[in-house]
Amino acid sequence: MKLRQLLLPFLALFLFIMSSGVIRLIPDFLWFDSFGFSNLWLFVFKSKWLVFFVGAFVAYIWFFLNLKIVQRYSDIDVKSTPLNFNTPFAQLNNVLTQLWNNSRSSQVQSLPSRVYNIVLHLGAIALSVIFGLTARANWQEYLAYFHQQDYGMVDPVFAKDISFYMFSLPVFDSLHSWVLGLVFMALGVVVWTYFSKSILFLIFSQHHLSSSIRRHVGILLTFLFVLMAIGALLSRYDILFSSQGVVFGAGYTDVNVQLPFLYVKTGILFMLAFLTLVWAFQGSIFAPVAGVAVYLLVSFLGGGLIPGIVQSYFVAPNEMVKEKPYIERSIDYTREAYDLADVQTKPFKVSNTLTLDDLKRNETALRNIRLWNPGPLKQTFSQLQEIRLYYEFSQVDVDRYMIDGQIQQVMLSPRELDVNQLTQQAQTWINRHMVYTHGYGVVMSPVNEFSTEGLPIFYIKDLPPAASKGLKVTRPEIYFGERASDYVITNTKQKEFDYPKGDTNVYTHYEGEGGIQLSSSIRRMAFAWFFSDIKILISSLITSESRIMYDRDIKSIVRKLVPFLAYDRDPYLVVTPEGRLVWMLDAYTYSERFPYSEPYGRSLNYIRNAVKVTIDAYSGETNFYVVDKKDPIIATLSKLYDGVFKDYSEMPEELQQHVRYPKDMFFMQASIFKTFHMEDPQVFYNREDLWAIPKETYGESEQLLNPYYMVTRLPGEQENSFSLMVPFTPTNKNNMISLMVVSSDPDSYGDMKIYKFPKEKTIFGPMQIESRVDQDTEISKSLTLWGQVGSRVIRGNLMVVPIEESLIYVEPIYLQATQSKLPELKRLIFAYDNAITMAKDMDTAISNVFNGDFSTAPQDEDVVETATKKRPLDRLFEVFDSVKRTAQELDWARFGKQMDELETVIATLKKEDQN
Repeated sequence: MKLRQLLLPFLALFLFIMSSGVIRLIPDFLWFDSFGFSNLWLFVFKSKWLVFFVGAFVAYIWFFLNLKIVQRYSDIDVKSTPLNFNTPFAQLNNVLTQLWNNSRSSQVQSLPSRVYNIVLHLGAIALSVIFGLTARANWQEYLAYFHQQDYGMVDPVFAKDISFYMFSLPVFDSLHSWVLGLVFMALGVVVWTYFSKSILFLIFSQHHLSSSIRRHVGILLTFLFVLMAIGALLSRYDILFSSQGVVFGAGYTDVNVQLPFLYVKTGILFMLAFLTLVWAFQGSIFAPVAGVAVYLLVSFLGGGLIPGIVQSYFVAPNEMVKEKPYIERSIDYTREAYDLADVQTKPFKVSNTLTLDDLKRNETALRNIRLWNPGPLKQTFSQLQEIRLYYEFSQVDVDRYMIDGQIQQVMLSPRELDVNQLTQQAQTWINRHMVYTHGYGVVMSPVNEFSTEGLPIFYIKDLPPAASKGLKVTRPEIYFGERASDYVITNTKQKEFDYPKGDTNVYTHYEGEGGIQLSSSIRRMAFAWFFSDIKILISSLITSESRIMYDRDIKSIVRKLVPFLAYDRDPYLVVTPEGRLVWMLDAYTYSERFPYSEPYGRSLNYIRNAVKVTIDAYSGETNFYVVDKKDPIIATLSKLYDGVFKDYSEMPEELQQHVRYPKDMFFMQASIFKTFHMEDPQVFYNREDLWAIPKETYGESEQLLNPYYMVTRLPGEQENSFSLMVPFTPTNKNNMISLMVVSSDPDSYGDMKIYKFPKEKTIFGPMQIESRVDQDTEISKSLTLWGQVGSRVIRGNLMVVPIEESLIYVEPIYLQATQSKLPELKRLIFAYDNAITMAKDMDTAISNVFNGDFSTAPQDEDVVETATKKRPLDRLFEVFDSVKRTAQELDWARFGKQMDELETVIATLKKEDQN
């Protein structure tokens, strides 16, 4: 009766936890179903619990059998049965028994036999649950093992396919640890139980049960030594991931010393297991003890002493010769692991022979040089286009669109809703969850255009979105985005706020299929429980047609749907030709088990940009498209999760045109390539040609120059391409040595090239250009003056742009009032060869540097009109700056022409003043 009363509260607690868990499963399943992934949820749910129950069942059977054996051999009365111990175990048994009887743990022994057995079996069940949960944690590894795809490349030491290390070895290690834990825990429970009965040391006595107990303990020890031997055998593969040598991976000492010792240890452990088994049935304890001593000695010698001696006195004096083949392996396998094996190397002469005609032929590239930086532009967007305090531009992204039949790089940002920005009085439950449900529209600007006031030109702006240049936004609502944090309920009796219009607001009802329909009281009850919000259950505004949306943040969506991929930090929005808003996000497969590959950070040494994800901002429709079929990880996952991943060819063509190579991936590859571009082992060993990603001056401080997108026609190419690029400099030097470029065009996506500059002459690097800016007296004086009259000068990103066989450098200059958050694009720095200038626009800068008139395509009519009205005054300052510079250069012929032009501009100003 007492036992039943003791168990009833625990039973009630268990039923409460189980019922709560079941209720919380309903919203989770419905959430997956709302995105069309209900089969994925069911598959994962079944797989996890199948592995759990199999693991728990195996563990329980194992513990149950051992407990049955213990019960069989421990039901003796040690007080009435003489125990004839062999010396010295008699004295040890007496001492330990006395200590045990004085401890609180001995109270377990005093329990009635039936209760004692129940306690033991409850302990076995608890341990089984723990081991079941441990197995469940690795369920995906186990299933992936049966679906693994070959990589098609073998390691150079054990000649196993790389997929073995990605899929098989983790499973073997996991199972080995799991079984080893089972045996070790069973051995501990058995020894503890025998000891609690004061009969453990019967194994050293002449008692008639000694052989039975010795066999039980001895067999468990045999299992333990066998598993240790298997572990030693598996550990041999770890040398492929050694970080002790001159390069990552197995070196000379690992292969020629460490590996043989591992085989010796494995043999000793198997022999030790055999000796223990012999002792368990009839042998002497001396042989296993001697075997353990030999094992410890070999572990000491092979674990560090002998390999250290070999490395220090045999390898180190002639390290390059000994390690050469291993250095070659590290170079080859690292480049393969980071998808750098097929990088094309091309020479770039940097002849600096550009003419105005050359520039006119490359007008597309000049028109696409990014003068707007995301930071300043975001602030400007916020001031000009947020319109209401509850709207926010979370980020500004770069993309390209066909504008007037030509490719145009643009900056765009979604206008998302941040309900936390509402006034405190307005943050009612209805407002947060039923009224303010979505963001609205986007803004888009070309990367290179700005008004005479230094403000961006808009292709898409305002509320409702006003679009030009053939663009349109027909579905501007953003229910799924980067700022969608709260749950919302749509299609209620309460109208949803759509967008402000003057002094009034426009309201709407959701027309899509996103979210979960609250079609029954059970669903409402489940979500009320899930969110701990009774209002969901009792609100009269909610109908059977209402839909609840939660976990709407796009990063949360993909991580919850497919958590086994890594995701890029920078999702971006695409405006489709039909006017819908679709998010695009890059996903990566990765591993830390690629032999000989240098790790990036601590978490990986293999990566592929294998998947592109699209999420409709209105409906939430989510698709995962495989773009790298050669990647064995995504091939394995595609087989394992049937129906989750789609072929890239199924992506709509209008979205394929906006696929871009991810910056995160490219920066990682550049960071690896700056060392592993050296393919000669001797050069690599000496680190003779280390590269570095250069720095730039941004704002008022230095920072790494981030990769940037550019539309340009690269040397040797016939067409313009949308590419991502970053320059390199030699380590500890500022001159530029190469340019790394990767294509984002659909037909050449991922094609990577390294343009190497000639080493016999100096090619200015970003920091050298920054220094020349600081050293130019006119530019430096102007920047200093602007920064002292209540304004802050912001120096933007410096971009190195390849044009023909030359390089130009462009850096925007922003001016921001100290009391304002509205940066204005006022000037740009333009450098070419030994010339450098600061001008109001690209045309003027090129004209100044190349001593001629240069103009690109005209801007919008309203912009041209505004610019024309102010052009004489602007031109006055520009010509005056040119006159001063020409006088310093003593170019009197050009000075005379510029003085004539100056008089013309002044005359125009006088005429306008008279009018």
